[in-house]
Formats: sequence, structure tokens, C-alpha cells
Amino acid sequence: MKDIPNPLRRVCLAIPLLGYAIYAHSLDTGQQSLSATVGATDYFKITCGENTDHFRMSLIESDVLITNNTPTIPPQILNAKLTKLKLSAAASAIAAGSSKDVTLKDGNGAYTLSIDTVGTNLSLKTAQSYTLLYRCVNAQGSLTTGSSTVAKPAVESVVKKLANNASAKYIINCAKHPTLGNTAQLTVKLTNKTVASQITTPTQNQTPPLSGNLAAQIIKDQTAINTIGGEVNIQEGSGDYLMMVNSPINKAQNYQVQYNCLSKNNTEIPASGLQILQNQ
Repeated sequence: MKDIPNPLRRVCLAIPLLGYAIYAHSLDTGQQSLSATVGATDYFKITCGENTDHFRMSLIESDVLITNNTPTIPPQILNAKLTKLKLSAAASAIAAGSSKDVTLKDGNGAYTLSIDTVGTNLSLKTAQSYTLLYRCVNAQGSLTTGSSTVAKPAVESVVKKLANNASAKYIINCAKHPTLGNTAQLTVKLTNKTVASQITTPTQNQTPPLSGNLAAQIIKDQTAINTIGGEVNIQEGSGDYLMMVNSPINKAQNYQVQYNCLSKNNTEIPASGLQILQNQ
């Protein structure tokens, strides 16, 4: 850690509280604990994605997790696309706990089903779980002949998982039925089995408890900004931000840190999960 400045013995800039606004999309470290050991410091690293303009952080000293039962955050989603030759059909933004059908009318033959998680909030690291169910049907809606390695026709598949920002492909074959005739279309029902993620944020009327026992420092490249009991904005673009928390008076204290990476117009930019470099 020799490249990291000495932690917070001198606070070079104090940021005023200004009502201590907490934003709905803030990511939360959860409850952390700092010991009373002399020089005890917690180090974290957060990576802000492309097009980040500034990093915003709030330090909250509390023995109780600040929570909100109705957070507003971008969801984890699935997208599905059926293709056969030059034809395609798609269903997008299938949120956790929901399902959608995608149908392609192109008769007998082999169809390609592509599933991806593009558009998912990359700050949420849980792999998405899903099932699929397909039906090859004739013009009257009766099941014809279908086959795939993923499942039997009209039978829901086992639960599968797909990492965020990843994709998977399956081949589904539809054929003529001995008595019901040719296939007219293939329909696939994709169900997102992922448990809806929760990010803790304070309610609008709740004032976070602050005492000024702890100090925080945000470092990006050659820039460092410090605060005691306030909010920090550091305008240093995309990349790695180091965050340090310590107690100038060597007092044991529980705390939370809420943060987000933002564009120039204050829209949320995907951030990596919090990486703990040192926990004291």
C-alpha cells in the first residue's frame, strides 16, 4: 500500500453537509466496522465504467443499517431472440420474476434461440437464473414435433444461469407431425427466475445519523479529497477510485458508505462491486 497517501491524519478539504441528500441509485457497502486501534484504516476500491464524469460518496456513521423497502434501481434483465435464416423475433428487458414469449413464424426447420443479459445493471453481480419452454405448433395451434438438447417440447427446462453481460445460444428443431402436419411457428417462453435484488437506501424523510467520529478520503490518480461527516464529489472520470475510512480520534465505530458513478448529466454509470483491500 506504499503508493496510497497517509490515511486521513490531516483533512485537506471538508465538504459541507448541505442537507445530506441520499440518491435513490446509490450503491451501499452495507454495515462496516472500524476498530479503535491507533491508525486503523479500511481501504476499498471501486471501478467506475466508461463515460463516468464524477464519483459521489456519502459516509454514514450508524449502528443500524439504513434501509428502504422500495429502492429504485435498474433491474437485472434477460433478452431473447429467435432467428431462422433471415427472419428474427425478439423479446427484451425480461425483469427478475417475470416472463415473456417470443414467436417466429417460419415453419419446419432449425431455429436459433439467443439469450443475453445486455442492459442489466452491472453493479448487480448475481448470475441470472432462468428457464425456457418451447412449443412447435401447426396453423391451428396444436403441438407438432419439436426437439432440443435444452428440454422436451412443452416442458419447462431445468433452471439455468447466465452471468451479467453474457450470452447463450440454443438450437430448437421443429418438424412435421405424423398426423397434425407441418409446423407453422415456434414460440419460446423465457422466465427470469432471478430473485429481485435489493439495494439499501434511506427513506426520503430519514436523516442519516452522523457524529464526525470518522473521516473518509477518495483518491483517483493524483487527486485526493477528504471529508468528515459529509458528501464528496470527485470529478475524475472513469477508472479506479480508492476509498479510505478511519477515525482521527481512534474511536471504534460502525458505518455505511453509499456511492455511485455518474455521467455529466447525473445518470448512473455501471460500477464494479466494492473491493475490500484492507479491513481493520
